[in-house]
Amino acid sequence: MEAWILSNILLSKHIVADYYVQMNFMFKGKHQYGAWGGIAHSGIHGILTALCFIPFVSVSSAFMLGLLDFILHYHIDYVKSNYSIRNPMQPNEHRYWIVHGTDQLLHILTYVFLVWLFVKEIV
Repeated sequence: MEAWILSNILLSKHIVADYYVQMNFMFKGKHQYGAWGGIAHSGIHGILTALCFIPFVSVSSAFMLGLLDFILHYHIDYVKSNYSIRNPMQPNEHRYWIVHGTDQLLHILTYVFLVWLFVKEIV
């Protein structure tokens, strides 16, 4: 039951961090490794993920899960952004939605992995 609740909280967190609070400067810098925008965006994900886990695990475990989300989120976005810069596309193109959907799937699989770590009591 806790895993189901946690999964839903993480998915809701993802929508908030990716769509509601992401600012232009975060979006535009993701293709440059180490740029502040990508770090800030992924940092929000990491912090919110840690907060999602705090009711279920120790603070140090929540921090580690948040850090893992930060690292994975950053690199998923970096790869997608670089691909998109090198292969420009518009929302009216099918390829755009394949790339966007694959990006979102990888983020969801990150949460599946984090919840799996929780269920297996690895954290």
